[in-house]
Amino acid sequence: MAMVRNGLTCAVGIGLNIFSQDELETIHRGACHILKHTGVLVEMEEAVERLGSAGAQVIKKGPNWLVKIPEWMVTESIASVAKSVTYYARDPEKDFYMEKGNVGFSTFGEQVNLIDLDTKLCRNTTKEDCNNVYRIVDALDGLAWCQRTICPGDKKAASQAVHNFESLITHNSKHITIGMVDKRSVETIVKMAAAAMGGMDQLRERPICTCSCCVTSPLTLATQCCETLIAALEAGVNVDIMAMALSGGTGPVTLAGTIVQTLAEHLGGLVLAQTVKKGSNVSFGSCSTIMDLKTGLTSVGAPEWSMVGTAIARMAQYYGIPCRIGAGVSDSKVPDAQAGYEFSFNVLPIALSGANMIFGAGGLETGLTFDYAKLIMDHECITNIHKLINGVTIDKESMVLNLIDEIGPGGSYLTHDHTFQHTRSQSQGIVFDRKTRAQWVQSSNGKDLTEMAYEKAKNILKNHIPLALLSGAKETIKDLLEEFEANL
Repeated sequence: MAMVRNGLTCAVGIGLNIFSQDELETIHRGACHILKHTGVLVEMEEAVERLGSAGAQVIKKGPNWLVKIPEWMVTESIASVAKSVTYYARDPEKDFYMEKGNVGFSTFGEQVNLIDLDTKLCRNTTKEDCNNVYRIVDALDGLAWCQRTICPGDKKAASQAVHNFESLITHNSKHITIGMVDKRSVETIVKMAAAAMGGMDQLRERPICTCSCCVTSPLTLATQCCETLIAALEAGVNVDIMAMALSGGTGPVTLAGTIVQTLAEHLGGLVLAQTVKKGSNVSFGSCSTIMDLKTGLTSVGAPEWSMVGTAIARMAQYYGIPCRIGAGVSDSKVPDAQAGYEFSFNVLPIALSGANMIFGAGGLETGLTFDYAKLIMDHECITNIHKLINGVTIDKESMVLNLIDEIGPGGSYLTHDHTFQHTRSQSQGIVFDRKTRAQWVQSSNGKDLTEMAYEKAKNILKNHIPLALLSGAKETIKDLLEEFEANL
């Protein structure tokens, strides 16, 4: 049977297996070959020392180090990593369970532009925009956690991550994923999270944030990635290892090559994580796609993005490791038919493959621009995808043979109590319209989907109030932010 909790589906209804067991093993062996023979470039000396002490071969290469990781280290790391992770939230009712079969959704990350809700013009994002977007994410039940969706572009670059977290923790009560800049930003953000939870012990018991650490393709663990990964794990915070290879640019032009390189990058980060803390909460993240070789630009609306994401999701399941896959962002510049098509086309296969977390709602222009209407429309599509992958429950109760006998040939189920009792089991349109043309004109004056979605966003901002912080937490968080900025 299927169940839903916090916008989360147990995907036991309809599934998608794109690789045979032999193919999964072939991909794994290919990734292990890369790590052992090609190696990964590591920029941070502490990370190199950890990997070398654990058994990796270290070769000095200019200012950096080439680290070759034997297969046994990969095998041990896979065996020791946590196989299920709870994404705890400030509001316990919104805890998100990352375990086999569970699928949840959220927005894309760190967009620098936004289509203004009033003027409909594209502009740079601000801290106030962060506050508004996170309130809407908090209100939408189909979104299981909250990403750093946009950038507080009116703040100094060095303090933007900390400003973003202050906005996230204040205006949202779901679990938070955020990229952190360096060890100091990790330490400040962890202190903010502890203030919100009532203390460091409470945070360690229920870590409410995850640090997203991006590998640099091809095959490079840059200083920022290593520094934030180590600091986050030492502080007891979850880590997500994100790879973003571009097939034909920073990855091989063949999808199989990009898939195996992306996997090697994940596994390299995973091995480093396990040298810091065995059994740590680490998930795989992927935004690998193609470079459009005609334009030289990243293409996120292309089917290849979904194909690579689906492959990484299957490999994560092969290892029993939770995963977070990017999908649903559009190459379109406005919330049009292209945006809707690219969201549905790319998200559905990844959801069917059983990826634990899928992020991309609200994203336009290859992830540079956020739009409120697209978020609302994507959210409704997400609720329909949940319905689809739940499948159909086949049992005595749901087949209702006695009811069919009772109604009989030529009868009607419409007025029966059973129909009334199960009305909410059917999918419902919210901004997607199912009325007749006359009803549509009468109820909305003929407004199209985009207009209705913008109105829905405005209504949420007018009425939704997130869960308040603990007494004194807001002031402590503000003090930590001011202290961080004063020492830049």
